[in-house]
Amino acid sequence: MATSRMNQLVVMVNLCSSVVEGIEHLITSQGNDRLKEDAVSGLLTLEENLKGLQADKSVIHETRWIAEVIKNWLFVYDREFRDRLYRWYFKALKELRNLMFAEIEICPVCSGKGTVHYGASLYMEGDEAGNELLKPVRIFMKCEECGNYYLAKEEPWIIKRQKRAGNSLARCKRILTDIKRLASGNSMLFIGSQNSQLYKEAVSAGYEINALLGVEAISSMIKESYAVVMIEHLTDNRDMNAILDKATDCLADGGILWFDGPDLDKSMDLLEKKGSTLWRQAASEVYLTKEGTESLAKLFGLTIESRKQVGTTFRRIEIIAKKA
Repeated sequence: MATSRMNQLVVMVNLCSSVVEGIEHLITSQGNDRLKEDAVSGLLTLEENLKGLQADKSVIHETRWIAEVIKNWLFVYDREFRDRLYRWYFKALKELRNLMFAEIEICPVCSGKGTVHYGASLYMEGDEAGNELLKPVRIFMKCEECGNYYLAKEEPWIIKRQKRAGNSLARCKRILTDIKRLASGNSMLFIGSQNSQLYKEAVSAGYEINALLGVEAISSMIKESYAVVMIEHLTDNRDMNAILDKATDCLADGGILWFDGPDLDKSMDLLEKKGSTLWRQAASEVYLTKEGTESLAKLFGLTIESRKQVGTTFRRIEIIAKKA
């Protein structure tokens, strides 16, 4: 779920805590050169990362100030220094959390701004004080620009999730029939597992297939043009925008692109009917909407030839789009 930038921010939060803990030991172990070097190194690493993330300049300045003070043994081991250290620590954590929230707001589909749409929660009874607890399990955002939903928070440790079921033989046959009716050739780029039922049916349908094991591999492939591009599990990826961009680039003029994704609105209806606030099945990174798929088509110069809502318990939206 997390982007590389979010992972970097998480590492920095942990580094902040480690640095403060190290400085606390340094204060009680005056003259320990190893502790001093570790503290300075950690602070300078934080400063460099904060600059790269365009953090608040006052936080960057304070980080550098503390590093210089410790490096040159200029601080006095007293309450005044401790107070300034903790003021820096809490200010740095606040800035990192602000940067994290800004990262969460970025839609993985179109890079637009998202707002909180729904938070699945779990009620837990019996904490140490005997109080009932409410813990957020999942938070979904809705992009204000493209209209799709995306996952912003997931706590997989809460409960064992049910694995997502694969495509049935009947569904795969129907998908390939839908595509064959619209495609003008039999060359195909298939992005997904060759062990999947969908891939096996594409082979049976007579397509000349170039298969890529995962969506990550599309970045390194040689540029070719295909009559059909199929993408399995597209919405499980945070780099959906980049993947669709490259997939569209691989389509010949008039070529057909197929992908699908879960329908959050349908799932929300089921949640309301069942009265449940906790989802047990695996979550996707992106959830499609009708208006969201229209936005995607415009973004990548495609026209939607077919949009189907399939499934009952777990509804999915299937898209077949054509390159102009």
